[in-house]
Amino acid sequence: MEPLERLIPDIYRQTIGPLYGFVSRRCGGERALAEDVVQETWLRAVNTWREHGMPDAPAAWLRTVANNLLINHFRRQRPVSLDDGVMARMLAAVDEGAGIESADTARLMQWGIAQLPAGEAGLLQAFHFDERPVAGIAADLKLSERAVEGRLRRARQRLRRVIEKHVSRKGARS
Repeated sequence: MEPLERLIPDIYRQTIGPLYGFVSRRCGGERALAEDVVQETWLRAVNTWREHGMPDAPAAWLRTVANNLLINHFRRQRPVSLDDGVMARMLAAVDEGAGIESADTARLMQWGIAQLPAGEAGLLQAFHFDERPVAGIAADLKLSERAVEGRLRRARQRLRRVIEKHVSRKGARS
């Protein structure tokens, strides 16, 4: 087996692009945040791998650490204030299961997802940020597509409640 110090640069070159894309999608293209998270992920990887050895699936390990760092980041954020139009479009996208169209939507959605239990959060991220089809998610979870659709619907409803409860609206009528 090759020494770890020789493997790390090769793994870095193989994973840096996909890892940055993974992180960037989840933080709404906020470049500084994406770069910070990727850098912190790799710092933790090198330190952990030197101490405990290389994981069997380094790319999966990196994505897990990066996702956890992002969740922690968004949990610490204060909810933002949005005008009613932005809020309505974002909630409609959540309700309809639409893709993420703007950085503001991505950040707000990530904030809301960070407030949810891990299972619901992972499901919403896989569908909305990774754009995985329901069939692929169902196969991974060993569930029927209908079961995944039901879980997605319930997770979206919970996300909507979290966002509506904690995000103030500019111009909202009292």
